[in-house]
Amino acid sequence: MAKVVQVKLKSVPDTIHVGDNLNDITVIVELEFHPIDLKLEMEYLLHLFVYDIHGKMDVPVVISNWDESMIMSVSEDGRSDYFLGKKAVEVKADTEQRYFEVPMALKLGNLSGHYSSVTRKFEVIATLIPAVSKASKWSAPFVSNLLF
Repeated sequence: MAKVVQVKLKSVPDTIHVGDNLNDITVIVELEFHPIDLKLEMEYLLHLFVYDIHGKMDVPVVISNWDESMIMSVSEDGRSDYFLGKKAVEVKADTEQRYFEVPMALKLGNLSGHYSSVTRKFEVIATLIPAVSKASKWSAPFVSNLLF
């Protein structure tokens, strides 16, 4: 099984102007592959999800579905972390270790709702979704009326 060894942010802007459309950041990811991954030349999608963390980190729940994988957060203290963006990169297990520098353009200056913080605390969760794995997807919501 593959392993995410390290996830780091590089090129994060020191200051972000409110209302700026795009800011560039770079995420560096180090992966390590098991000998079975190498033998089978396993294919993965590396998903990167960027958050602005507000205090205690929300619990991430990954819904794996290859290129449609998504993440949902479970807040333990009533407030939610702010989702900033995501990117997926195709990965093939062809060497024991792989390094990726993934550029991302995010709308860091956009504020929504009742956001009142004057700083951003960026964190990235990286997850590898193998080509041979489970697949999950939510249905579209259905609404039905209750009759009293």
